[in-house]
Amino acid sequence: MNEDQFLLYDHQKPILLKAEKISFYLQGEIIEAFTENNEVYYLIFYKYQFLTAVKAIRLRRKSYIEDSFKKGMVFNAPHPFINGLLSSNAPLKIISFQPLIKKLDRLYTPQEKSFILTFFESFFPKKQLFEQINSVFFEYRRNGQMFLGYRIIRILMDFAPKHSLVKQLANDSMFNKYADLYNQKSEKLFAKDLIFAEKTLYAQKDNEECFQQLVALMEKESRWIDLSSLLIYKLSQTPSIDYYQLLLDQLEKHLSENETVQILEKLSNDLPSFLPLQKELFEKYVKNFKIEKVLNMMNSYHFQLNSSQVQALGDILDCVDSEGQSFQPEVLKDLLKSYIDFFPEKAEILLNKYVISLLKTHELDYIKEWLNPFMKNHQCLKIFEKIDTMKRLNEDLDQMQTLGELYVEFGQFEKAIECFSWEMELKPTNTKPLQWLSKIYREMGMNHEADAFRELCIDIQKWA
Repeated sequence: MNEDQFLLYDHQKPILLKAEKISFYLQGEIIEAFTENNEVYYLIFYKYQFLTAVKAIRLRRKSYIEDSFKKGMVFNAPHPFINGLLSSNAPLKIISFQPLIKKLDRLYTPQEKSFILTFFESFFPKKQLFEQINSVFFEYRRNGQMFLGYRIIRILMDFAPKHSLVKQLANDSMFNKYADLYNQKSEKLFAKDLIFAEKTLYAQKDNEECFQQLVALMEKESRWIDLSSLLIYKLSQTPSIDYYQLLLDQLEKHLSENETVQILEKLSNDLPSFLPLQKELFEKYVKNFKIEKVLNMMNSYHFQLNSSQVQALGDILDCVDSEGQSFQPEVLKDLLKSYIDFFPEKAEILLNKYVISLLKTHELDYIKEWLNPFMKNHQCLKIFEKIDTMKRLNEDLDQMQTLGELYVEFGQFEKAIECFSWEMELKPTNTKPLQWLSKIYREMGMNHEADAFRELCIDIQKWA
């Protein structure tokens, strides 16, 4: 399966889904996923715990699900947050309404249960959900727990504000003192009703004081993913080194190095000018030997490597398969020059290695100029003489044999074949180009062609 594919079980029947995106909104997490036939499923979590999944036909307007993708922190797949939630809750099984109610009764407070039920407005009959939430209120009222009962009324006021019973309860004089308390939105109230507190603070998260309170609430509940999502949002609005460092601390504490880099890369697309982030990515690329990305950032941001970084990357340049990589030649040149200045004994090996790579895509004139910066401190290297010779011979048809042998030395078989073919045509009685052609084709695994040139060489030798 691909990174963003996973299995959901419906009565032991596996359904293969592909995650599309995830939303973090008011203590809930929603993953939107699709089958191969484009059927949509919503996986519903509460504080990172999987509740159930539902196949969606349509979403109610202004429902929790719709709001979550409009007002929440949304991330497209593939994403480490998605992978983390799915893997930590596997196996994922669909449960129907009544088993869901039992699960909520077992795992959560009555207030949390009431709030969670509002997540399902688009999937279960609203009347059924209302009755469940209403029954929690009446249980509290029967027990004389009026403040706890009013907390449920506040949930109903958001869920079914036009319902006659909700209107009646909201205006009941016995709840006036609690209504006043909620209207004041005091810290004392926030400490007692965290669901209401988060909803209020989230709606005003662009206000610095509310943002700080929201951060404190998430830290207290150890909801690091919600906190990270909130910080990503904040950074996208107003980049700040303090918030960036807080985000980085959360990611590095809970995720692998690779997962952290994935998230920072996604964030960097929105913050190309935020240098602390770009420098962090640069350092992580260096640390993890992502040479192509290091070179790209050196080119884009003119970042400079320190001596230890030069050594680390130089060691990798020494080992990496240059033919399997595509490097920007000018940035590669700067990196190689920095490394060779520290370790001159590596010059001949590395320059030969990367000239071989450059010869595949660049002309000799370009390569000669590319090598010029290295000549000042390394005049005696054989590579300079060889490229000079190849450039000089390139236009001399009488020197195709020598040029072809130099191309073979650099592993450029196609260009060598062209040279030896010219030599063979110009000097039909000379067996030397035929011997080389046979050898090259054998090296390339083209035994039929190799045998043909070998036989031709033998025939010419017989008639000589």
